[in-house]
Amino acid sequence: MKVCILTTAHSPFDERIFHKEAQSLAKAGYEVVIVAPYEKSEVKEGIRIQAVRPLSSRIDRIWRIKPLYRIALQENADIYHFHDPDLIPAALWLSRRHRKSVVYDVHEYYGDSLLTRYWLPKPFRKFVARTVDLIEKWAARSFAGIVTVNGHMAELFSRENPEGEILHNYPLERQFEFSRPEKVKPPVILYLGGINRERGLEVILRAMILVRKKYPEAVCELVGPVETSDLGPEFSDLTPWLEQGNIRLRGKVPYEQVPEILAQSSIALVPLLPTLNYQKAIPVKLLEYMAAGLPVIGSRFGYIEEIITKNQCGLLTEPGDPESLAREICTLLENPKNTLNYGQNGWDAFHREYTWEKEQSKLLRLYERILAARDQ
Repeated sequence: MKVCILTTAHSPFDERIFHKEAQSLAKAGYEVVIVAPYEKSEVKEGIRIQAVRPLSSRIDRIWRIKPLYRIALQENADIYHFHDPDLIPAALWLSRRHRKSVVYDVHEYYGDSLLTRYWLPKPFRKFVARTVDLIEKWAARSFAGIVTVNGHMAELFSRENPEGEILHNYPLERQFEFSRPEKVKPPVILYLGGINRERGLEVILRAMILVRKKYPEAVCELVGPVETSDLGPEFSDLTPWLEQGNIRLRGKVPYEQVPEILAQSSIALVPLLPTLNYQKAIPVKLLEYMAAGLPVIGSRFGYIEEIITKNQCGLLTEPGDPESLAREICTLLENPKNTLNYGQNGWDAFHREYTWEKEQSKLLRLYERILAARDQ
């Protein structure tokens, strides 16, 4: 059986797409091809990458739907699995015109996320967000199945299409083979992943200056792309903020380097602001921190608060409050025994409950049901 995975917004080697779903399907015996923007077509670890020309902008993603659709149709797959809402037209063509079995993998609350997108003119955000949400739900009725990332999202889509599975985007246990932490490390404070204002960039910049007044040796590493266009005017020049806060910008790194970066850190941050999207999301970085045995400081809301409180793996800070964040960072630096206990608790919880290996069977069951229904 052949599976064709489609994306315009992600690399073919995206963590969820390639390392989790595609590899799980390939190991289960499926032939897997990923159609995605990339420099060249190739075969990696038994998975074929069918490259389309790299996209230059968000608008380009829309214009390139038809060529991507044609390539996908040529693959003549048994199941098509797509990851981005801008591919809904192509997915509907595959489903309705060609009677193909199509799975929509919903990563986030796209309508809600548009309400905070700086590149979208503010007067139009509510209208565009509502329109995208309606289109998503309407289109879901035409697909063979819906994959979601949490229970709340699954409930919203089940009203339109009852066939689906919740695949929590938990980390791969085999890629986070850390020993249970036994000692406190030097004061390296980590934020992992893309960051902007709503993910807490301004809060970190202000908080680290306060932390260094008490702990001048403290270092903060931001590992991932940094978006500055939505920051306040006082951050037009980041250089003095980075110097005073001893903050290093590592930029985006290959997924394979993430475990080493985690191993060199001592405290990890999830200072997201309570936007509609983040109130309902489980940040993957939080679980990766736990896998590495790092104590976590996270914003007091949503799944962040629930997971940290349930597993006693860190401290909570008031969203958007740099003084609160600085205070909790200093609390961990002042109490190495408690810091180590938080890290150990998170490590234990990750292996007990939050690994992808415990999720992948649900993806395989969904495919089995879809193929069985198709053959009836």
